[in-house]
Amino acid sequence: MTRRVVAVAGATGFVGSHLLDALRERFDVVALTRTPRASEDGIVWRECDLFSSSSTLAALRGVDVAFYLVHSMMPSSRLFQGDFHDTDLLLADNFAKACAHHGVKQIVYLGGLVPASGFVSAHLASRLEVEGVLQSSGIPVTCLRAGMVVGPGGSSFEILRSLVSRLPWMVLPRWTRSSGQAIFLDDVVAVLVATLDDPALAGGTFDVVNGEALCYEDLLRETAAALGKQRRMVPVPIASTGFSKRWVQLFSGASYELVSPLIDSLQCDLPRMQPRPEIARHVRHGTFASMLAETLRRSGTTPRADAAPARSRTRRPGTPTVRSIQRLPAMPHHDARDVSDAYMRWLPRLFRPFIRVERVPGTARVTFSLAFLRAPLLVLELIDLGEDRSRNKFHIVGGMLSRTTTTGWLEFRQVAHKRYTLAAIQEFVPALPWLIYIATQAPLHAWVMRRFGEHLAALERTHD
Repeated sequence: MTRRVVAVAGATGFVGSHLLDALRERFDVVALTRTPRASEDGIVWRECDLFSSSSTLAALRGVDVAFYLVHSMMPSSRLFQGDFHDTDLLLADNFAKACAHHGVKQIVYLGGLVPASGFVSAHLASRLEVEGVLQSSGIPVTCLRAGMVVGPGGSSFEILRSLVSRLPWMVLPRWTRSSGQAIFLDDVVAVLVATLDDPALAGGTFDVVNGEALCYEDLLRETAAALGKQRRMVPVPIASTGFSKRWVQLFSGASYELVSPLIDSLQCDLPRMQPRPEIARHVRHGTFASMLAETLRRSGTTPRADAAPARSRTRRPGTPTVRSIQRLPAMPHHDARDVSDAYMRWLPRLFRPFIRVERVPGTARVTFSLAFLRAPLLVLELIDLGEDRSRNKFHIVGGMLSRTTTTGWLEFRQVAHKRYTLAAIQEFVPALPWLIYIATQAPLHAWVMRRFGEHLAALERTHD
């Protein structure tokens, strides 16, 4: 019997790396990674940049089932302009389209629990948007919504352990009393694997919970008890998270990019529920206390150890690349080519009479120039994407503002059947000195895209 080919996006992450071990005995596993790695027993590593649609398309060739465990809270270039939830849309769109192209039979997505009412953080709202993007592929999608995943090496547990180990006094703002859920790593992996065989888990949405009612204050107190620490915790009537983010960043050693969305999500009151039977049969750890005990046992931490946390750092590539992703208004009456054409017409009007945008006759090239200079600022070349009108892509092939002629692209795309519109510049290497670029061209581009979004909103209103 031919073994199914299962791909894992996010294979080097906390959950993904453990999932690989659970899959390799029964399936042919394709693990996606941005950094080349040698294949090993039962696992074929394929280099894949999810920011690139062509790279994602090549990586998912021959796949039957695809796991999507990607969350883009950390910057992926030296300068990143945009929000992680807009990046999530772009990555999920590339993945969904590649799956559809190759006839993938099932997508399994690990997202986050969603409050039944009240405040929903940008982090959790983004998880919901990704669900919708994957479902727009037309492929059956199993959506698993989990709370905090606990296990050795997990960022949430390491943050808790660092805070409890370092702070004899702890201030507890109001958000620490919001209801939450925790689930053990092994139980999440067991549910993920079960989606491959259990028809009851095919194509549905499931909350991966163990039924225990918790709040963040409970997590801190139980972590202190497990580590054998006597900690004084002082509740305060403060709801703001700004100070808390810096405080957690400072004393946990984690990066602000990671801490900020996690703290925002802790303000949400997550539903308190018992797991459905399809999930309950795979849950072995019914309490946070048992998760802590097993995590500490596996990590070799004794109750009184004060292990220093691993510090999370933003990756800084050697080449000073720029990635800029902005969400524009939804354009249900227009396609991506219309959006692109609108930008080319609108930009010179915004900067009249200083900027010219001209199409080079007989070519697919467009130049952006200053009125008083002959040499162009940028030269773009339109890429033929065939009948796909959801994207319009230009390679950056020259101009005084670009250091290279073979990297970087500008694209406009619509996601999930025109539910979202994105503009993105990727892998751009500026010619200006870095400090001058981030003080001039970078903020100017962000301002231009905000103004263009206003223009598109007005354009779309003419069709209402």
